[in-house]
Amino acid sequence: MNFFKKNQFQRQGSSALLNRVEKIIRSHALLKQNDKIIVGVSGGADSLALLHILHELDWKLQLIAVYIDHGLRPGEIEEEKQTIKNCCRRLNIRFITESVNVQKYINRKKCSPEEGARIIRYNTLEKIRSDHKASAIAIAHTSDDQVEEFFIRLIRGSSLKGLAGMKLKRDLIIRPLLHESKAVLIHYLAENRVTFCQDSSNVDRRFLRNRVRLDLLPKLEKEFNPSMRQTILQNMDILGHDDDFLEEVSVKAFEECVECDTDGSQLVVSPVCLNAYHQAIQRRIIEKCFWRMKINPGYIQIRSLLHFSQAAENSRQLHLADGVRAVKSLNQIVLSRPLKKGQLRGSISVNSFKPFHIAEPGSYTIKGTGMILTLSVSPVRTGNNTNRKSLFLDMKTIAFPLLVRPALVGERFKPYNSPGKKKICRYLGEKKIAVKRRAGYPVLVSDNKVIAIPGLEIAHEVRVARATQKILEIGLEDGDNRVR
Repeated sequence: MNFFKKNQFQRQGSSALLNRVEKIIRSHALLKQNDKIIVGVSGGADSLALLHILHELDWKLQLIAVYIDHGLRPGEIEEEKQTIKNCCRRLNIRFITESVNVQKYINRKKCSPEEGARIIRYNTLEKIRSDHKASAIAIAHTSDDQVEEFFIRLIRGSSLKGLAGMKLKRDLIIRPLLHESKAVLIHYLAENRVTFCQDSSNVDRRFLRNRVRLDLLPKLEKEFNPSMRQTILQNMDILGHDDDFLEEVSVKAFEECVECDTDGSQLVVSPVCLNAYHQAIQRRIIEKCFWRMKINPGYIQIRSLLHFSQAAENSRQLHLADGVRAVKSLNQIVLSRPLKKGQLRGSISVNSFKPFHIAEPGSYTIKGTGMILTLSVSPVRTGNNTNRKSLFLDMKTIAFPLLVRPALVGERFKPYNSPGKKKICRYLGEKKIAVKRRAGYPVLVSDNKVIAIPGLEIAHEVRVARATQKILEIGLEDGDNRVR
């Protein structure tokens, strides 16, 4: 890749840099001709170089430079604004400033100034992008930032994905200069007579990034490896490709092992399917579950859920972050937020049951759910599948004994008169079955095929036809109330 070439870290002309950046933009489809782009500009060398380079490309881009005032360095704000304004006036680029209260956010979220500023900055840039209907947000991260980020994530603890570093493109955020060094950009600015500001916080050793840049990296280069930065970038490139492959595998594995509710409030995981994969893929599947539930996929929580899937007994619960509960039934784990909004503590009731066979028609209690299943056989009569109290199917299409069990993860059936098959979990959601009841809701099976979801619908294949002579009537009651 370009950032491995030694001459890139040496002084080069503007045209060579422009050619490299344009090649990156084309090969990775970061931009299109005539795109409207929000450019995050701080007044420093990197961001002003990005703004100038995007302007110099013959792409007819509509650029909007945005300066975010974090309120953390009041003595330097006016100089930075004026420096950016002068550059934008010279290039005829629109300039927008936005003030945010980072300190208030830090106090509320109890996070570091770096983290608070980053979150507020990206949220503000996204709002401006949306307001102006821009195609992307351009950020001036460089290969030096990439190396620093590697050590920061290594020190704090990170997954393979984290150690692989930042991507050239993530959603609507693009980083066209990610393969360029700061030294090259400073030389570019000098060639083009563009002045820039020095951020005083960049030498404040209270921040981990500065200690990495000012202390750790120079020591490693001096005492261990003069080419440390290049070595790290090479390793990050390898890790990135490994991560891409594992991500491709885990996306398919996630679809196989996890059923997502229609409104995103519940995930159903198959422990059997999950545990059949290598642990590297298992961890990624669980990580995706956590992101879907909007909780942080930390190492300890992932490890706890993996152990829960392998060793926990049926009907056990695991308390995760932000009120998320994992409940294990016979053949699945349900992730949901079953408690009242804002409530994080407390347990929930688990509605599940052990599968059982039915040898003949009769009345059967589904233990653990409070439901009563009734089956009766009679000659064909006036009746159809739209009856609100019972379901009817053709006896010739089934054979006793029947199996009553919860639906399997990803299991499908074709509802009566439906044009195609549906996932049972999704169908239960459409029928407004309560989240905590879906994992243990009964399905009726004959010869390994779902023939009915009692109380709701039969499978199309077992419908009553003109030639039908005997019918099986299926009823489902929940205490004194008919289940619908």
